[in-house]
Amino acid sequence: MALETFSQQLAEWNKLNLKNCIGVDECMKVCPVVDPELTIAELNEASKPGTSLTEATLKFAGDCVQCGRCDSVCPTIAGRSIMMLGLKEKMASSGKSPLSHHKYFALKGFDKSPLRRTAFNTFMKAKWKFSETDKPKYEKLARHIDKDKFKKSEYLFYFGCYIFTKEESAVQCLDIADYLGVDYEVLGGLKSCCGWPSLLAGRTGEAEDYHEHLKEWIEKSDPKYVITGCAECYMSLNKVNAKYKMKFKALTTPMWLNMFKDRLSLTKSDTRVTFHDSCNISRKLGMPEPARELLDHLSPSVEMERSGQKDTYCCGYWGLHNDPEILKKIHKSRFDEARATGARTMVVECVTCLESFSKSAEGSGLEIVDIVSLVHDRMRRK
Repeated sequence: MALETFSQQLAEWNKLNLKNCIGVDECMKVCPVVDPELTIAELNEASKPGTSLTEATLKFAGDCVQCGRCDSVCPTIAGRSIMMLGLKEKMASSGKSPLSHHKYFALKGFDKSPLRRTAFNTFMKAKWKFSETDKPKYEKLARHIDKDKFKKSEYLFYFGCYIFTKEESAVQCLDIADYLGVDYEVLGGLKSCCGWPSLLAGRTGEAEDYHEHLKEWIEKSDPKYVITGCAECYMSLNKVNAKYKMKFKALTTPMWLNMFKDRLSLTKSDTRVTFHDSCNISRKLGMPEPARELLDHLSPSVEMERSGQKDTYCCGYWGLHNDPEILKKIHKSRFDEARATGARTMVVECVTCLESFSKSAEGSGLEIVDIVSLVHDRMRRK
């Protein structure tokens, strides 16, 4: 029997959610990107099969960051975020995706632009090799980029596209793993993108292909655990695991580090921090605690006004810069909340959140730090 596709699932969920919607407008009130002039009626009409996207719904589909705040306030659990995915699919399939989406996906792909991808990989490796600050990345990560051969290992670090991040999260994970002496393998590069960005942009068929390829990559290492520091990668890993009935356990980096926190002999600072929840991990998967459990061994923390499973606020990344002004407003709102706690460090558990906030944090009076970096700095090396 053929497996049900994302597109088929979306069609079924949309039909159900449209029936459940009673038009009370709560979803629109909490959305960080919606045009206040857009009505529920117009949105629902665009979500029906065979209808077209109006200018307003097209703009909304491009801007939607898939934070899920709409779902958490709906009195009938209508699943507005799922309906928005349906609109994104309609947008993409009609060739009306914004230019920012096309730019984002230009290099990614298992079988797209191999020459450009190879050139990009070569450039990044050379950049790391001859840069004093990036030398650790060259030594730890370069050999793993888009490789084809993998050893069998208990732990597979899945960095995907974020192996190229300017942040230190990936290389710090391997530093910690080397210190612990665990057996691991590494999967990363543009060929092994998790596919969740494609799904969030409405490119459902492409996301399906990525998931199938990701399954094949993981099978080569046959790990017991697959670890990632990206919330979207974590979503994909769970989807792949369930769809193909695989036997690995997906772990976020805090989940993995919690397994070894006693061996790391972490030192706790007196400096207060605040914590930003990932929308996917805290709200959509209901897992706000693993990162907080780890953070409790690192620093005293104080919660922002909007935090935890129900009310956390989005980093805005998955608008894919369709409207930079919206992203600035999202970041300013979050930075204001963080500063109001009295903390000057905002800790994140997702590298996507880290990248999103770090780009606009200058002048905010805040330092944005991955929880992996805190562990890396605070473990007592013998």
